[in-house]
Amino acid sequence: MDERLDLLPCGYFVLTNGWEFVEMNQTMRDILRLDKMPRHMHDVLTVPSKVYFQTYFVPSIAVHHEIREMYLNFKVDKRPLPALMNVSKRNGLYEGIVVQIKVRDEYENQLLKSKKEAEKIQQQTDEAYNKLLGLLEEVKYKQQQLLELNEELQELATRDELTGLYNRRVFRRSLAAAIDRAKLHTPCSFSLLLFDIDHFKTVNDTHGHQVGDEVLKELACKLENKIYSPDIVARIGGEEFAILFDDPDHQRNCERAEELRSYIENCELSNISITVSMGITSFQKGDQSKYIYGRADDAQYTSKRNGRNRLTCI
Repeated sequence: MDERLDLLPCGYFVLTNGWEFVEMNQTMRDILRLDKMPRHMHDVLTVPSKVYFQTYFVPSIAVHHEIREMYLNFKVDKRPLPALMNVSKRNGLYEGIVVQIKVRDEYENQLLKSKKEAEKIQQQTDEAYNKLLGLLEEVKYKQQQLLELNEELQELATRDELTGLYNRRVFRRSLAAAIDRAKLHTPCSFSLLLFDIDHFKTVNDTHGHQVGDEVLKELACKLENKIYSPDIVARIGGEEFAILFDDPDHQRNCERAEELRSYIENCELSNISITVSMGITSFQKGDQSKYIYGRADDAQYTSKRNGRNRLTCI
């Protein structure tokens, strides 16, 4: 471990997805008063903090990929040591920092109460143990609900609310990933197509925004029926769309783009005929996202200057 990281004024650690320690700096070992790194997070937590860790930390990190200022008690010399913990998921592991705090808030009283209740549970009869099993089943059910909620949140975070297409955030990540792949696997290429609906403001002004929204949704549906994985189609602005063609043959991608332009021209969306102005370019050696996007954008505006309803290839 880097010496500066080892001597940070706060504890630092790295966990696996099974909550086993991979790394721990000297400050963290000093906080725990241990000479060697423990094996598992449960080994250093008090009983109520173990319960809290399992019922709050585990499902929350699965949903948000990070935890901020989680209050826990570490078990140090058989006494609780209050601390705040921040954890973030990175590259399949969980990096965290720990800062000791003084016991002074109401939350500590709740944790102490939970500790007493947990100790009492451990001393109870088989009947109480069965009740605990029932609680654990309920926790398992709640965790499943959280995972399902996470899937819904993930969908909301990656999809455009109106059209259901991928949103600009996903497009940017996908473009960056495509560039990384093209750089790594030489020779390899891909094409970026940008287009928007010609005179879409007129559609809104003439027919109303509700009809304009229906046009966008119907266009998105037709695009999804034409564009298949590993190609990606996204809505990146009001009436602006982008397609990443995974095929390294740029000429073939240009032909597909022209077929798509012609298909849109001959469709009626909510009984309205529309056209699109397109610009397409391919990955070039040394490209960054802003460069390839800029060329596709220039090509699109060339189509607009030349009368719209056309494709410009670069």
